[in-house]
Amino acid sequence: MRRSPRTSRRSNMNSTGLIARRHKLVTRSLEINVTTHCNLRCYGCGRGSPAFAEEYLSVPRLADDLSVLSKVLHVREFKLAGGEPTQHPDLLEIIDVVRDSGIADQITLITNGVLLHQAHDELWKKIDKIWVSVYPGVKRRLSRPEIMSMGRKHRVKIRYRITDTFMRRVLNSENRDRELVRQIYSDCHQRSSCHSIHNGRYYKCASGPFIPKWLERIGLDAPDFSADGVPLHGNANLRQELEHYLISDEPLTACRYCLGSIGKSFANRQLNEDGVQEWLSENHADVRALIDPTRFSVGKTRGQRSFSGLD
Repeated sequence: MRRSPRTSRRSNMNSTGLIARRHKLVTRSLEINVTTHCNLRCYGCGRGSPAFAEEYLSVPRLADDLSVLSKVLHVREFKLAGGEPTQHPDLLEIIDVVRDSGIADQITLITNGVLLHQAHDELWKKIDKIWVSVYPGVKRRLSRPEIMSMGRKHRVKIRYRITDTFMRRVLNSENRDRELVRQIYSDCHQRSSCHSIHNGRYYKCASGPFIPKWLERIGLDAPDFSADGVPLHGNANLRQELEHYLISDEPLTACRYCLGSIGKSFANRQLNEDGVQEWLSENHADVRALIDPTRFSVGKTRGQRSFSGLD
């Protein structure tokens, strides 16, 4: 079903919708992994997609999660991420579920653009923004001018991002330096811009839900990650727990296996199967050797609440 004109919908949400929902928490963004796998194999992918088998988001599960979450939370932007979301056969239905939940002002599709030439016009009609990540050596059927033209035609904002480098994020071993873990957590931008929901839980980090799967893939015994996310269902105090969780200074268990926003950069490249296995076998025992010290924030001028993502 075609939605109302975008301008009318946004105007209503910005003027009266949010005022009427003052009992809700409001965050900057929330995302879901529409697929765990991807049609590319980027070395250093922050979600570990090249190492994972095909896995598709359950549409009924998403609908159940949003039916609960939308009662206590509103977001400025809802991101459909991956993996590669255009691989999901029910992507249009997923967009409808998000739209109908009323949880977000706008919906953004994050894609590598490889399959955009197959996208039905309905996708362009249903989405508000498309973020195209452009990787070196990766060919797309649609050129940049063609994608921009489609955006203008359907009044979809296009963000075209050249991604020549990745940042080291997921670790192959535990960071046992608790002070360093806290410092990484303190400086991590995902706390405010990459909240996510996965399997009925809310996370203030998009990588966190997949750290246990990554550790299993590389053969490490995983600790208990149950406290890393807030359960959405059967939770009578969901709003209060979410607010406490989002402003908490306590790192997640997953933070012991992640460099957040301070990892060293490296050239983006595509992997074959042997390359994936080499990545899984890398020795990350010397965590500080993988860090770019210039990415640590200087001083403590930004309050903890600014990192929570709460508006």
